[in-house]
Amino acid sequence: MSIECINLALSNRCNAACIWCPSSRGTKHNFDMPVHVVKKIIDEAADPSFPFNINMIHLSENGEALYHSEFLEIVRYIKQKLPNTALNLLTNFGLMTSELAESLLTEKLLSSIQVNIDGHDAATYKSVKKIGYDGVIKNLKKFINLRTQLDPLFDISINVMPAFEYAMSVNAFLNTPPVQMTEDIPFSSYELTVESLREFVPIDIPILHSKAGLWAERKLITSGKAQINVDQSTLNCPLLDRVERECFIAPNGDWYPCCYDDNNDIVLGNVVTSTLLEIHNSETRQTFISRLKARQYEEIGYPCNTIACCNSITIKNYKELTSHYKPGDVFPLTQLKK
Repeated sequence: MSIECINLALSNRCNAACIWCPSSRGTKHNFDMPVHVVKKIIDEAADPSFPFNINMIHLSENGEALYHSEFLEIVRYIKQKLPNTALNLLTNFGLMTSELAESLLTEKLLSSIQVNIDGHDAATYKSVKKIGYDGVIKNLKKFINLRTQLDPLFDISINVMPAFEYAMSVNAFLNTPPVQMTEDIPFSSYELTVESLREFVPIDIPILHSKAGLWAERKLITSGKAQINVDQSTLNCPLLDRVERECFIAPNGDWYPCCYDDNNDIVLGNVVTSTLLEIHNSETRQTFISRLKARQYEEIGYPCNTIACCNSITIKNYKELTSHYKPGDVFPLTQLKK
């Protein structure tokens, strides 16, 4: 398999503390990727002798990339060296200043941006992300206005997963509330959030309904506080194709399997001491992929031994169960416990 996408953790720090994002994420490497490491990766990918065509570089793997003080320098360097490669950014917009937005749009440095707005008002948004709503919305409005002026076709999309839906989904699967929820849950929904956003978000900007997962709940499983009532040996890795075709690189240069390995517990190589090609072809990586395909999750160990937590979860009758809730209602967290 070829490498088609490079996911860079330019920073694994984050100003938010989302309820579905593991608290362990980034604690092993709580810093930014040195510029010389970024340039080494990009120089190798741009070398004419490199056998693979990199279609996409994702700049915000497991962290808020805008924390990096040299973010613009990095993006400009990538654009110069790999002008035909798409550059994608996922950001919560808390750090998206008008000056940064203008540079990104004027210089056409990015191909696309995604942002999560996970509630229809300040209370429901904060119940997910633990950061202020007003500042984020202010920054998003400014970006959209600049987009209209500078690059009307720029690809931006919004993702939505309210705390209420997430909590109900986790509880339905594990019979326990989400591990990082400590307060009662204000009601919100995808539909309410879309309605509030459409007051200023043009119709050509998609607002997508995210799916709930169990990424942050792994430690409930490994600690024995919750159980997965499914035979994991029957499950395929939902990200196998990405594991085979993409590389995920931590700030210190460690290549780890995928975005669900939140604290880089599995290391396949390091791009500081080895080349991308050497790691791609290494016995360590090939053995890992073979075990993944064979569903040898216990042999691989954590986090793959909780492979069920990598899958999306849905409640089939969710709308029926929540049809009587309205804005302003609060669901007591204690009602979700066993």
